[in-house]
Amino acid sequence: MQANHPDLEKFRLRPVDHTDLFGIFMGVHAIPNTVMLLHTTVGCKFKTQMHLVDHDWFSESHNQRLWTGVDDVRLIQGSGKRLLQFATTWYERRHPELFVVTTNAAIELSAFDVEAAVQELQATLPCPVILLKAPGHEGSYQRGYRRFIEAICELVDWDVKPQEKRVSLVGYLFDRFEMDHAANLSEVRRLLLAAGLEPGVNLLEGRKLGVLANVAKSQIIGVLPLAKPMISSFEKLPDRKIVSLDLPIGLNGTAQFLRTLVAAAGGNLDELETVIDREMARAVPLIAHGARRLKGTRVAIFQDTPTAIALAAFLWELDCEVPLVALSETEPVDPQVFFDGIERLGVKFANQPVVLSNASRDGGLAEYRRLVEEDPIPVVIGSSLQKAALGAGQAAVIELGYPSVYKHSLFPVPWLGFNGALALVQRLVDALNYAF
Repeated sequence: MQANHPDLEKFRLRPVDHTDLFGIFMGVHAIPNTVMLLHTTVGCKFKTQMHLVDHDWFSESHNQRLWTGVDDVRLIQGSGKRLLQFATTWYERRHPELFVVTTNAAIELSAFDVEAAVQELQATLPCPVILLKAPGHEGSYQRGYRRFIEAICELVDWDVKPQEKRVSLVGYLFDRFEMDHAANLSEVRRLLLAAGLEPGVNLLEGRKLGVLANVAKSQIIGVLPLAKPMISSFEKLPDRKIVSLDLPIGLNGTAQFLRTLVAAAGGNLDELETVIDREMARAVPLIAHGARRLKGTRVAIFQDTPTAIALAAFLWELDCEVPLVALSETEPVDPQVFFDGIERLGVKFANQPVVLSNASRDGGLAEYRRLVEEDPIPVVIGSSLQKAALGAGQAAVIELGYPSVYKHSLFPVPWLGFNGALALVQRLVDALNYAF
């Protein structure tokens, strides 16, 4: 069978083929003084840590993960005692604010005493201990990250009285302690204050566990796309208003984000429109300079579905064309979700993009190259994967989100909000002209 035969597509690596285990580790990385204890057998554990080490220059994530190294005897007889000894010893060395115990597939084969060991640790260690099993190749890093957020929410005292017009966002994918995330969070905070709302703590945002507990003080819980499966749980909380949000990317996307939150808070929508008009008056003339140079530019998107929706909507605002959208989730997504999303944001492309769901890394690139034969696609918004594959003169690749192992932000460069829209236009113009 030929290497490019379509029947082989389902066996190829997905664009981001991480599972729940990596997502949990990513969540641990986002909370300082948290330790992930991987209860697993002897073997190579370092490679997955290096994914985050390369991705985040400013925080050495490998220092937040330990592994027990269970041998064959303990695997057969029970590994709970090893877990107890290891966790107790490392607590005395690190004094973490939170211990996260995870297991892999091998341990799950004989995990009859692991839960009992975790319960004993919960009763004896001074810090919270949570167990998040992540066996095999199940799930995705987004699901693992969400499971970690759910576990954090279970540690929160939700009985406190929330403060009116205070907003917390849940589902922010904080994957690096670099200035792009600092800029995103600062921009969201700035806009919430301008809209008459009080910014609360977000899950997650690189803050310690004790600070994150203040999420309970927020009256309004804004649920970003990654956390949407958690909405039903939040709706059970008393005295809270739960709103589902698209990502605040681009001009219209950011405006809709603010309108949804202010409406939920019972704020003055007329005053908000004044704020939005003021932001537009500042941003639009500057963006127009870039848009004149971008008009008609064909841009391919390799991103998760929520980000792809928001980016496509903004590119439409800039009068760019989007011939290809390759959705990067490990699990299949109905392409109609993408089309419904851009329609919700008022997008009407003259030529609808080709939308690939669950395409492999090679499959997405093959479709890109097929379309390039018809008409050039000079700019790609993707990740390090597309940068490595297309960066040798085939396309200018803008790295956005995870993984971004080549692009690092030493200076605040957001992609959310009105300031993020300006920064994205700058990056698009630079990419089109190879002005890096």
